[in-house]
Amino acid sequence: MARDRDRRKVIWPSYFDIGLSRAEGRRVPKAQSIDNPDIEKLADAAKRLKLDFDMEREKAYPSRWWKREGRLLIDSELPKSELLVKIGKTLKK
Repeated sequence: MARDRDRRKVIWPSYFDIGLSRAEGRRVPKAQSIDNPDIEKLADAAKRLKLDFDMEREKAYPSRWWKREGRLLIDSELPKSELLVKIGKTLKK
């Protein structure tokens, strides 16, 4: 059965990079950000939260197209902002 693509949220490591400003792509407060987030750290946080996700390793964040950091596609009913906060808190632990 095909997944409902409308419910899947795209999550980039840049959303959690403490070295980036909000204008450069960070989407969570610095208190929930980390140094050098990567797709593996995000996947580990998603597993700890028991989220259903797919990992795409060779994708690049559009505004930083030269850096292939990967992304997660997370199937969740939560609004994206709440999902980012949960993942950010889990990354900080």
